[in-house]
Amino acid sequence: MTPRRHFQCFAALVLLLAGTTWSCRPEDSSIRFRVACVEWEDPTSPASQVLVTLEEQRLENGVLNGFYTEVDHAVTGADGVVELETVRSNVLSIRLRVEREGCFEELVPFNPEDLSSGEMVNDKEVAVMSQTRVDASLSNSLPECTNSNMIYRWIPRDVEGAASEVRWNCSTDWVAVEGGATDQSTCFITGDTWLLHHRYWACAGLDSTAIDSVWCPAGEVVSLDLD
Repeated sequence: MTPRRHFQCFAALVLLLAGTTWSCRPEDSSIRFRVACVEWEDPTSPASQVLVTLEEQRLENGVLNGFYTEVDHAVTGADGVVELETVRSNVLSIRLRVEREGCFEELVPFNPEDLSSGEMVNDKEVAVMSQTRVDASLSNSLPECTNSNMIYRWIPRDVEGAASEVRWNCSTDWVAVEGGATDQSTCFITGDTWLLHHRYWACAGLDSTAIDSVWCPAGEVVSLDLD
């Protein structure tokens, strides 16, 4: 090997080792979060009184703890911001649990390998979404449909300018109610939104559709009786 070639190889090795050193993250370094909570319906408004919990799964004595454990938590003030941290060593999974009374719980997962360590802060914005409980009672009481089913379904409506789509667990699939029977259900939907209900009968020459909606105020319980 010529002296010039030897020098090139040596220089390449030095750069490789230097790059490796620069990219290393000490296992005992901190992972820091700055979490900004905003109101779902208006993401420009900070969300106060939100409990943000930092949870992790960690390898302990060579054994994976299958449960998430709390390592830090804080409650947002008027600015909607909290700061949390943990130690990188042996952390396999991290998530944020975001909670406020009358709201949907948010779980935000992270891969620790994608997070910055040390003095670098990991910023995350989370929209806090209020919820409404809907208690519904739907009866198939039409005399013409004594021996036939009525079918119904729920149709949530999105809100323009919100941080994301409306969330719900109300069934959007058609549900059948036998003649003379009543179906009772409970579901949750994003608060301060409209929930449409669509009913359809086809019996004894009757072909009828009924579409209406109900306003779901945030944090309240809506009771809906449909005959």
